[in-house]
Amino acid sequence: KSKVKLLPHQVEREDSAKFVVLTLISIGCITGVLLTSGILYCLRHSSHYQLKEKLSGLSGDLGSDATTAYQELCRQRMATRSSERPEPLHTSRINSVSSQFSDGPMPSPSARSSTSSWSEEPVQSNMDISTGHMILSYMEDHLKNKNRLEKEWEALCAYQAEPNSSLVAQREENVQKNRCLAVLTYDHSRILLKSENSHGNSDYINASPIMDHDPRNPAYIATQGPLPATVADFWQMVWESGCVVIVMLTPLTENGVKQCYHYWPDEGSNLYHIYEVNLVSEHIWCEDFLVRSFYLKNLQTNETRTVTQFHFLSWYDQGVPSSTRSLLDFRRKVNKCYRGRSCPIIVHCSDGAGRSGTYVLIDMVLNKMAKGAKEIDIAATLEHLRDQRPGMVQTKEQFEFALTAVAEEVNAILKALPQ
Repeated sequence: KSKVKLLPHQVEREDSAKFVVLTLISIGCITGVLLTSGILYCLRHSSHYQLKEKLSGLSGDLGSDATTAYQELCRQRMATRSSERPEPLHTSRINSVSSQFSDGPMPSPSARSSTSSWSEEPVQSNMDISTGHMILSYMEDHLKNKNRLEKEWEALCAYQAEPNSSLVAQREENVQKNRCLAVLTYDHSRILLKSENSHGNSDYINASPIMDHDPRNPAYIATQGPLPATVADFWQMVWESGCVVIVMLTPLTENGVKQCYHYWPDEGSNLYHIYEVNLVSEHIWCEDFLVRSFYLKNLQTNETRTVTQFHFLSWYDQGVPSSTRSLLDFRRKVNKCYRGRSCPIIVHCSDGAGRSGTYVLIDMVLNKMAKGAKEIDIAATLEHLRDQRPGMVQTKEQFEFALTAVAEEVNAILKALPQ
């Protein structure tokens, strides 16, 4: 009897012991998971904070530590891109981008390098509503009256800049540096390189400073697309002008004709005389244009700078873009990046006159209007451009396109203004 009575109590004690052990094991497991999660969170937070510290340091004045940090970030980014991307995809990306340079834009098969199409809103403008409507009415009447447009273009073609000598550009040692003999820099209005830093000990480059309201500081530098022999000169000009934005308005090749030399690296870095150019990123924003970021280093001084190139792909020689909207979206993107800078924007196509002149004309007129100018004369503005570089806006079609683009942007600004 006593043995039978003790048996249930013994079983209960054994069950209780098992339950306690299982409970302790469960608590241990949960505690371990929580500790591991906490440690991982702390590590990630610490890493994120350190990266944020580096980036915030870059937004201010660039000291030597910030420059080193940025350089290291650039190199890590390119190393990561190279290691993550398998070789077949890399080849596909380069081929798809290169194909856009030759015969027009094609959708890229690589989702890695493309983003969806977008449309920037017009920037805040000081243009008052009555002035805007008056200018818009004038533009629309100007475009409808083809006879008036024809006469104005004839007068522009007859215009001769004074002075207009181009003796320096025609020197024997400089002739080979010119892409088009019809577009030569004026002696009184040309970019002078520091000859002591030039690989050919020359101060000549086919590039013209374009002044707007300040005669001491150019708002733009209009230049030809670099030739194989002038790439080092081009990057020297970028460096010495303090440029951070390049606007490229031509494909590299058009119908089998070279329009511009490939003056940047497709991957990694290239050295042009004393200037090391490192490709940091490349984004295809839409089928009409893409954006590249370069890390530029002067090996002579060890100074560094970031330069952004905006490349419009679908504007062909002597012609105009298929729509004003695509170019206006492109311009807004350029100006959003450039806003707050005091250095000139480098604008180039093939000869640095037709497409470059049209873009500069549109941008200069719209910038004047945004600052509150009440009198706008596009023909007079074009004459002002031609005083500084010959051939700016080469065809009547390009001039009419500039008028249309200005009218469309004014309309967009008016719609965005408080009524």
